[in-house]
Amino acid sequence: MGLRAKLLAAVALLAIVPATAIGVYNYTASARAVEALLREDVRARADAAARRATATLRAHEAHLTHVAGLSALRKYVLDSTTTAPEAAEPPEEVRAAVAALFAGTSRLAAVSCLDGRGRPLFRASAPTSGPPATGTTFQTKDFITSTLRFDERVWSLTTAHKEPLRAPSREPYGSGLRSTVPIFGPEDAPARPAGALVLETKLTALLEDATEESATAADDTSRATERVLFAVDTDSGLVVYHTNELLTGQTAVEAVPHFDSVRREAAAGATAFYETPGGERWLAALARPEGLGVELVAAENYTRAVAGPRRAAWAGIVLPLLAGAVALALVFVLTTRARRRIERVAEGAAAVAGGDLERRVEVDSSGATRVLAEGFNLMTERLREHLRREAETRQFESFMRLSAMLTHDLKNSITGLSMLVSNMERFYDHEGFRADAVSSLREATDKLRRIVARLSEPVKSMSGEYRRDARPTDLVAVIRRVLAAHAEPSAPLYEIDKRLPAELIATVDAERVENVVENLVVNALEAMGARGGRLTVEAGALAGDLVFFSVADTGAGMSEEFIRTRLFRPFSTTKTKGIGLGLYTCREVVETHGGRLEVESNVGAGTRFRVVLPSALFTPHAQSGQARKRTASSADATDATPDGQRDA
Repeated sequence: MGLRAKLLAAVALLAIVPATAIGVYNYTASARAVEALLREDVRARADAAARRATATLRAHEAHLTHVAGLSALRKYVLDSTTTAPEAAEPPEEVRAAVAALFAGTSRLAAVSCLDGRGRPLFRASAPTSGPPATGTTFQTKDFITSTLRFDERVWSLTTAHKEPLRAPSREPYGSGLRSTVPIFGPEDAPARPAGALVLETKLTALLEDATEESATAADDTSRATERVLFAVDTDSGLVVYHTNELLTGQTAVEAVPHFDSVRREAAAGATAFYETPGGERWLAALARPEGLGVELVAAENYTRAVAGPRRAAWAGIVLPLLAGAVALALVFVLTTRARRRIERVAEGAAAVAGGDLERRVEVDSSGATRVLAEGFNLMTERLREHLRREAETRQFESFMRLSAMLTHDLKNSITGLSMLVSNMERFYDHEGFRADAVSSLREATDKLRRIVARLSEPVKSMSGEYRRDARPTDLVAVIRRVLAAHAEPSAPLYEIDKRLPAELIATVDAERVENVVENLVVNALEAMGARGGRLTVEAGALAGDLVFFSVADTGAGMSEEFIRTRLFRPFSTTKTKGIGLGLYTCREVVETHGGRLEVESNVGAGTRFRVVLPSALFTPHAQSGQARKRTASSADATDATPDGQRDA
């Protein structure tokens, strides 16, 4: 099994399968959790509506009992019993107390006051329009006897009885509830009630207010279309209230055919499921408000309620599968690309192994493959460097062999000089001999000087076999001396710009630094050639006890690749004369003094060499740990001029 197949299998086993299993578990757990929440919700809504309706009715009945206990009402009832059939208007205190019952509510229909023989004394009705707190009407005559129904048991009550008598009723406005409380006479009067107050409550409005206030207090109104609450009269089987007003007043069999099954299953306080003709499943709970004679059912659309969580749960299954598929595709693509990059590196390695040391591996990406390619390129570059150094070593060996050959020539020259000296002892008196001898000596001396200048000093510079005669030296004086010897005679052809301080002291080997200046100046002049140009020589001090001098020309300039690969390489020159050790020797001399040789060049604009030296004496052990660090602009390059011919 290949690496790519292993990665794909690992992604499938470690990511997709666990994620799918978690999604299935979440689906099951979320379904159970949602169902449990729905059961609690419908149970709470049914109980809350029942408690609210009972509490509201009790509050109205408590107020009615308070009115029945007013002294003014007792006196009014006793006085009206002995008067004519048409009773007098009730006292203002009684009117205000009765009117307060209707304040802020539309649940109450009327309050009737009866004397001890069941005759009506007054009937207070809620206003038909306007705020309920105003416009309460009191009727004291022309009563409609059908509206004066009450519970006959009230006449058998005693003062010890504290609860109103309730009885359901059918009214023109729909289902109602009549609450009857006794009115007792003075304490010394007979215990039999002297009269009664009858409160007519609109059962539909009472339940509607209770369910609305309960829903506002505990439910999310945005889900109202998915919730139902209705109440069925236990005696008549009529729907006395339904959130769908069109079903109110119909029989339960017609309006809510599932009511019987819900009543059977939810009788013990549990919840029950039922299905509608549309195929939707509902969850319902039943409550029985105390004293209202109805059964209250709260239901919620289970199918719609769980649809969202189920979609989310399915998403928890599908999304990991999709993500896994995307991950597998991504792993496939990435591994394919990585394999191609690795193959590219392998091809490069094979090419290098075949001898193509200039081969580079280019990878257009980041990550481990790029690091591998860069490491391979670095290894190849170091291999090339190692081979170059070996070639240089061989060139040095060849040079030493050449030196041995030239030493033989020197020996011959010395032998000739020895013979000349010997002849001078015998022929010194001959004038012609003396002239020839002087000419021969001059020629031999020049020949020896040239040989030494071209061979001995580069060897010693490269091998470090010389001892530096370092002393405080005025670099400005050295620079001016070189310019006077090599540049100023060509002043008509070249413009010489000297930016030199009066004095610049550095502790160096003056002779060797002078050779460096001479080499840079001659190279600059040769770079500009017969076209002429500007030679700029500058010197000064730098921070950190450093000094510098620079030589700049306006020649053809050099490319970055030329500087990087050829500028300072020994034995590599394109000039018709020279052996390619000029700039190499300059750099060796400068670095031996603890300095650095920098180069800046632009093709077509010219070149600037800058030498930075310590102003104080530099000792070789100060180089420990640095071992000839070179900048990128001066590393490993050939000694040549800007147009391919730069040499000492």
